[in-house]
Amino acid sequence: MPLAMFTGAASWFVREASRNLIADGWQVALSDIDLDGAKATAKEVGGDNVAAVDRLDVTDLAAVKAYADGLAAEHGTIDALVNVAGGTNYLKLPRLPLHETDPANWPRILAPNINGTINCCYTVIPHMIGAGHGVIINLSSGMGLKGKANMALYSFAKGGIVTFTHALCQELAQYDIRVNAIAPGSAESRWMPELKPAGGRATVPPLGARTSAKDVGDAIHFLISDKARHITGICLDISGGSSLH
Repeated sequence: MPLAMFTGAASWFVREASRNLIADGWQVALSDIDLDGAKATAKEVGGDNVAAVDRLDVTDLAAVKAYADGLAAEHGTIDALVNVAGGTNYLKLPRLPLHETDPANWPRILAPNINGTINCCYTVIPHMIGAGHGVIINLSSGMGLKGKANMALYSFAKGGIVTFTHALCQELAQYDIRVNAIAPGSAESRWMPELKPAGGRATVPPLGARTSAKDVGDAIHFLISDKARHITGICLDISGGSSLH
């Protein structure tokens, strides 16, 4: 039974993707720095196909290595890695121009998004090479495609994930490992659950509603599946048209 390792498992994206994979006979390993959130996702998707639910700080390379090595030892390999951990909403920081952003907060924004993605890929790739196959999906953002005022550091991090994905796909294709990114637009989440907000930070895209968690989960499922077997190195824009670039 193939295994998918998810970080940021408190995310509604992970919940929806896990449901799809479990329906296809996959097992999922759910981790998040918010253990209660990961447990809530596990409860939602349910069943014996949830192989593990753990607290994991993706910025801690030693912890990531111990976690991934343990999963691979128990299950033979890690067939898919989905790097969802990151974002900024959990930090509850104000959105400010770069020159007004406290430098003490710079690593708090950059580390989970950049270092966390690198740490997980660095640790899981050797297991995939040993198995002779694998799929990696890195979560970017619409802000990583065209940037956004008052979100310069986050835009920088998510844009870097796209080019990181491009580089990795070229390194790993020889091992039958596919690497893709996903860029949700203004998406439904536990932080902003309304799909048609009256106003504020979220923008309603041309298709008339914000990106749903299911939209993102379906995209993750597709890119992991054999239907995407000849797709690597892309960044799939799932924004309903709000991230035109």
